[in-house]
Amino acid sequence: MAREVPGTSRPRGTEREVKLRDVIPSRWQRLHSGPRPSISWLAPFAVALAVSAAHANGAFPDELSVHFPASAPHRILLGSNFGLLVSEDDGASWRYACEPYVTSGSTSSLSPANVSFYQITADGAILEDSVDLRRSVDVACTWPASSGSVAGSVVSDVFADPTDPGFVLAILAAINGSSIVASRDGGTTFGAPLYTTSDLVTSVESARSARGVVYATKVGIRGGATLLRSADWGTTWNTMATLAGAGTQPSILAIDPADANTVYLRLLAGANDSIAITTDGGQTVQVALTVSGAFTSFLRATDGALYAGQLEGNLYVRPAGATSFARRSGPRLRCLGQRLGTSRIFACGDMFQDGFSLGYSDDGGQTFLPMMSFSQILGLLTCAPVQSACAAHWERIQGVLGIAPDAGQPRPAAPGGSHCATVGGEPSVLLVLLALCHHFRRKS
Repeated sequence: MAREVPGTSRPRGTEREVKLRDVIPSRWQRLHSGPRPSISWLAPFAVALAVSAAHANGAFPDELSVHFPASAPHRILLGSNFGLLVSEDDGASWRYACEPYVTSGSTSSLSPANVSFYQITADGAILEDSVDLRRSVDVACTWPASSGSVAGSVVSDVFADPTDPGFVLAILAAINGSSIVASRDGGTTFGAPLYTTSDLVTSVESARSARGVVYATKVGIRGGATLLRSADWGTTWNTMATLAGAGTQPSILAIDPADANTVYLRLLAGANDSIAITTDGGQTVQVALTVSGAFTSFLRATDGALYAGQLEGNLYVRPAGATSFARRSGPRLRCLGQRLGTSRIFACGDMFQDGFSLGYSDDGGQTFLPMMSFSQILGLLTCAPVQSACAAHWERIQGVLGIAPDAGQPRPAAPGGSHCATVGGEPSVLLVLLALCHHFRRKS
């Protein structure tokens, strides 16, 4: 599964996201922001409390995560930094709900907050975390806020159980520590803390193959990263392996969907990023891969192969049964995903350099073909709330992406085969401006 990798989108490797949950999702899809410095004791809390302010509201459209609801075999959801894209026909056509409406019900053309990540419950409800934790049961048409312990709190992570549609876990971050809370009604309401600590809990996830098994990672008040495990839905916890020393930020990429004792972990330490694996329920952990820079995507595929990607176009693959990763060239990966039980691999790429916003591979990641670019979006979701609230946003996105306002179809590309659509005016100048905006957004 794939999961968003922390960052703009955060990778995870089980049914989640970046970050591949219903897709065999992964939490990794949240890794998106690139390398981060080693964390100090206070820094993680500052980051958690300021997460919504860290995004650029006017950033060029980009991808965060891809999801495949188990209850809708032809539906694909693509989380982006301007809204949630929906396809009901296996990626042939796309419409969206704008981010200002998703996060706050706003009718503005710019969002006052940005979605940190999306999650899909086992019965297809959509969860989003931004200023509030919100939930949609009508395919992104309405987004009421969750209530209970999450109301007014900083939610730093959410995980929807892959088999129980009612069970959702969340991490609440505060200046004096963090806690894990749970919902028993699919994310509508959350109860009192199951676990409270003065340390920083960085991720939480429940297993597909063993009901009630939950793992979490945390950073200690004096440094050091630790893995936690519960066998009773988070009611009691055991401290397992020490993952790393001071200066390392741990997170769960995925719990293996076939084996609850196998957990894939991310260990981010300064300029390096690592994937570590435990196969004995957290008793011991071994580092399987270390790279310079940051991972931006992760997938544990249906066949047992592991995939991890970077924005630089590096794709690391460990085939099923192998013990080491091999590097190959790939898209400039923002996310990886796969519908549970299928073989096709989906990837979020760079629309300019890869030629697609969402692509796919049918040969185990050897090659990727385009499925969709943002310039091909048909328009807003057809439900009345989105049509009304997102009109100004859609007008702005049409201008940014060069989508014809009358037909909702992409304008012809400028001569020379560029993947950038024109916005009106002199094409070569506008293309240069779009490329510069994209370049500086990537630098920030």
